[in-house]
Amino acid sequence: MSETQKPQEMTEAQKAEQQAERIKNYLEMTDNAAALAALENEIYNRNAAKYRRWPTGFPVLDQKLKGGFKAGQLIFLGAISSLGKTSFALQIAAQVAEVGKDVLIFSLEMSRDELNAKTLSRYMYLAAGSDPHLREYAASTQDILDGNIQGVVMGQATDPAQGTLFVEALERSRNIADHIRIFVGNNDISVDKVREVVDLHIAATGKRPLVILDYLQILQPSEYAKTTDKRLLTDYDTTTLKVIARDYEIPIMVISAFNRTNYLEPVSMGSFRESSSIEYSSDILLGLQYQGMEYQKVIYTDDKGNRRKGYEGQKDHDSRVREMLDQMDIDGANGLPLPIELKLLKNRNGVKGTVRYSFLPAHNLYTETGLTMVLDESKQPSGDDESSSVVSRSADTPSKKPAKSSKKQRKKGDVTGTVWES
Repeated sequence: MSETQKPQEMTEAQKAEQQAERIKNYLEMTDNAAALAALENEIYNRNAAKYRRWPTGFPVLDQKLKGGFKAGQLIFLGAISSLGKTSFALQIAAQVAEVGKDVLIFSLEMSRDELNAKTLSRYMYLAAGSDPHLREYAASTQDILDGNIQGVVMGQATDPAQGTLFVEALERSRNIADHIRIFVGNNDISVDKVREVVDLHIAATGKRPLVILDYLQILQPSEYAKTTDKRLLTDYDTTTLKVIARDYEIPIMVISAFNRTNYLEPVSMGSFRESSSIEYSSDILLGLQYQGMEYQKVIYTDDKGNRRKGYEGQKDHDSRVREMLDQMDIDGANGLPLPIELKLLKNRNGVKGTVRYSFLPAHNLYTETGLTMVLDESKQPSGDDESSSVVSRSADTPSKKPAKSSKKQRKKGDVTGTVWES
């Protein structure tokens, strides 16, 4: 356009069109009725998310969780090595899928076949019912992986024992297969991958899944973490997983390793590796342990010959727990059920406590025994009173820490005595 050339004036039609666009934009920007409708819809969505539940399938645990896991929750599950963390999480996954809800499993250690074989073994045992003779034909996970299944030809049972159990287990597994998706890690699963898969799953199915991650300490670093420090990486992963749970309104259950220094101690928040980030970011903190890990109450005789009530000393506790762990390994290898406690160390906006289970390692089966205890931290011994060795609490109240024996007693060694069961 030359300097002398004037801009072309709009025609009346163009002016009218421009004015109409301005009016439209104005009405849209100031449409409070539409804004109110959008807010109403958002309130309903938030309210639905608030009451959305993923029942674990364990009635007593679900009662303590007020219906199960909730949208936006980050749950951590920890235990010592080989106690059955993956089996517990996998059973929850199957029980969630059985009610028609989706589950995403990120497995960084076990293969898809191993996880499916665990479920098949559990279903075979359950299919046997209470018949002790038929239970003997329930195959172990390794038997299934090795193909040691008798009486089955092309998916059809040819005998009423193992073949029938396997076919029934296979049918139950098929019924939930569409609701469980397993991602096996090959040094490529990070929190970025978790977010990507969750986003794709919801877009593809319209369903919000329970996410299970096995396990935290071997996640690959995020490309956005900008650190190589292991503790800081765990902090970043934990925080990011909480954000993912919140953004997609889903529960995420993360399996975590325990510090080896805590293997002989009762499970606590300090048992979790890099526990500071886990403790603060988690909504629910679960710890599995064998029954009997707590310090035992005993009756002992003090220096003046008086019988007193207190707790076993450190040496006695460690010696007893070592023997117990050895025996648990033997019993588990012999196909016996093991007594397990699940401690709710943290339950945001809920109650804490302990749920007892019978765990059958041979078939990866957890069964609630129905015995529970509620933790009231205001009634726990603080251990700060150097002279306190007498305990007046109820015997069925679990303790976080044993009361300390007196200085004079501790100089002479551990307090020993008979077990006190009042």
